[in-house]
Amino acid sequence: MVNGAKRLRKMSLDDVPNGISLLAVATFRLSRGLKSEVTRVVSQDKEVNLVSWRVLVGLSLVSSANQIELVEFTRTEQAQLSRVLVQMSQRGLITSRLDVDDRRSRVFSMTSKGAEKYQRLSPSVTNLSNALDGALKPDEQMLFLSMCERIMQASIKTNQTNPKNGSQSTVQMEEI
Repeated sequence: MVNGAKRLRKMSLDDVPNGISLLAVATFRLSRGLKSEVTRVVSQDKEVNLVSWRVLVGLSLVSSANQIELVEFTRTEQAQLSRVLVQMSQRGLITSRLDVDDRRSRVFSMTSKGAEKYQRLSPSVTNLSNALDGALKPDEQMLFLSMCERIMQASIKTNQTNPKNGSQSTVQMEEI
């Protein structure tokens, strides 16, 4: 205690305050931890971060994609993805051209340099993925995925019935 005041400490899952979802706190922590590990793996290359890795993964699956498709695939906000795409283009990892069907849109493709980085980082990401997937037996994986889906559906249902809590409660929960 400092000056007799109680100090805030790292919250354990046993100390989650009333009104805060234990499942949400645990899930956000898991998400942050997994995101951190993937970021650590792909950041072995100074020109690649988590979002640019996701772009490379997407462009490894198709020959080209527009920005809307990349936003949906990477689940990254439009503004952040725009900045990352410019950086990737400047670094020679992707190319950009006007979309012939929609002159307001751009189409992105991976360059040979981008493909080389993807190929070089893929084994490390695969090792991490195998370790994660190996932590649970196949039947446990299916149960985990089923429980995650039920939690997501409960969240969606609650936000649909009480829309004024929507984004504000999400932001508050992500901070925990």
